[in-house]
Amino acid sequence: MRTDLVFTMPRPFIDVVSTILALHGTHEAGRTPDGEMVRIDFGAAVAERKTSFVAVDSIPDLLNTITEVVDFQIELKETTIMSDRRVPRSKNVFLLRIAESGMACECTVVKTSTIAGLDALDLKALIGGAV
Repeated sequence: MRTDLVFTMPRPFIDVVSTILALHGTHEAGRTPDGEMVRIDFGAAVAERKTSFVAVDSIPDLLNTITEVVDFQIELKETTIMSDRRVPRSKNVFLLRIAESGMACECTVVKTSTIAGLDALDLKALIGGAV
């Protein structure tokens, strides 16, 4: 399998997973280097029975049902914000595996969408800034 980025989060497994769950449904706004205002919406789905992904908020008590390894599908939607309208820029989809490794987590990221825009390092920064 192709891997775009592997990194270690020096935090306990439950903290990293809780952060992903907390980020679901949120957004972040900022400016691009050329001054455009961009909003990034964060959506998360979790693997269910290794056959499909379901939204993390549709599984009650998710934190108590996962142990050691979890697979997420992360969707980051970029929208350019203008004074009179909002223009969709890109929809970036990533697969994120979080595996417990002692008191840290090993995270593996694969970008599944082919659209230019955010990459695995951007996803790492979003998660790392929230943990």
